Amino acid sequence: MNNAIIFIRNDEEKQLSKTPYLGGNLLLHLVKEIRKIADLENICIVGSDAEVPGCLKMDDVDDAISMVKGEGKTLLVSPLYPEFTGHDLEKLLKKDSQGAVMTCNGKVLEAIAISNEYLKDFRSIHFEQVEIKNKKIKKVTKEDALNMKGASLDDVVVFALTSSVSIVEEVCNYLNIAPGKVDVRHFADGETLVELGESVRGKRCYIIQSTCKPVNDTLMEVLICIDAMRRSSAAEITCILPYFGYARQDRKASPRQPITAKLVASMLEEAGANRVVTFDLHAAQIQGFFHCPVDDLTTVPMMGQYFRRKNFDPNDIVVVSPDHGGVKRARNLAEMLGSGLAIIDKRRPRPNVVEACTVIGDVRDKNVIIVDDICDTGGSLIAASNILRENGCKDIYVCIAHGLFSNDAASKIEASPIKEVVCTNTIVPDPNELAKTTKITTLSVGWMLSKLILAVSCHTPVSEVYALYE
Repeated sequence: MNNAIIFIRNDEEKQLSKTPYLGGNLLLHLVKEIRKIADLENICIVGSDAEVPGCLKMDDVDDAISMVKGEGKTLLVSPLYPEFTGHDLEKLLKKDSQGAVMTCNGKVLEAIAISNEYLKDFRSIHFEQVEIKNKKIKKVTKEDALNMKGASLDDVVVFALTSSVSIVEEVCNYLNIAPGKVDVRHFADGETLVELGESVRGKRCYIIQSTCKPVNDTLMEVLICIDAMRRSSAAEITCILPYFGYARQDRKASPRQPITAKLVASMLEEAGANRVVTFDLHAAQIQGFFHCPVDDLTTVPMMGQYFRRKNFDPNDIVVVSPDHGGVKRARNLAEMLGSGLAIIDKRRPRPNVVEACTVIGDVRDKNVIIVDDICDTGGSLIAASNILRENGCKDIYVCIAHGLFSNDAASKIEASPIKEVVCTNTIVPDPNELAKTTKITTLSVGWMLSKLILAVSCHTPVSEVYALYE
């Protein structure tokens, strides 16, 4: 099997690798291209401080070398050649020579394909010139990087409110910009004050805040921050709510109930939001409650990549929807894994109380993956796992977008038949809750949000955010 090492030599190349490119940056673009090589086993990144989904981050090239021992060839490449395609790289890997090189005036790290047994001596290898016909290779210089950044991000400011500070730090690290300065304070009676610490006049502003517990406080912070930006002459305000609170109240399930999701949508628009971004809305039709553009991103491709790396036999896996409303989400994951699909018929007599009834589909002697959008008290997941166990399944995995983990849900998961719960950090997990179980794995949405900000700022397709999970 072939492998790839992306090698960044110094701080200048580290900065250049973050250069905006095609709705992402050079490093992410290169990873996307080399993933097009079907027989590529590992992708190691040496010298970068960025976490890239599906790649192994190494601090030293010797660590990377230890990962790629064996037959096949190893591609050693710099992220500073954005015009590479997967087809070009595949040509390099198929070359019979022991070493191959592509240079651009000899100024940056060469792209080489070498046999693994020679990798340990790559610093002294005599490289041979490689000719790729009909393909122009573009090297990005420091000046190019500055020009591209100036065209796309100079007027962009990303602000963190109280529930998503760590996500914003990750996003800004990917974008190579500093987080916006903002101060959130509360008066003695609980009133919220959000004060911007820098000018936003004529800027494109992004607010990142999950409206999670305490829901009313975090929602008010967003509304007040939007109002502050609007009154400070911001050119555009994009409100990124990784978790959209009140999304479960999207219809009148019984007489005299509110439709609170619509109320929140109206408040965000009235405050001055020009665009709203969120992940895995409880009901996709909530997008219709807005008059402004809404991007409802999904974490399913991220989950699909995570479970593909476990190398399950597709015939031994069944993806399970815990209710009828989540069938589309479960079908999408099943298609990514090439697996079967099952549905649990359940009833909810009152909020946060679940009665699982029966399983539609065959799960006997299969590993199952339950996919859902929210885990609040854990009632649905526990009921689903119990009925799946009664129907003869083997290991039970769960993937959810939003881990609320209320009312001691983590302890319930630890005591349940569930083997692993994979969730994202759309809601930054409480360390005290995570300490109650060893079964929760958290994936980050930081790089996806950074790529979305680049796509919106550079006017490229938002769908490109899923490219690295293909």
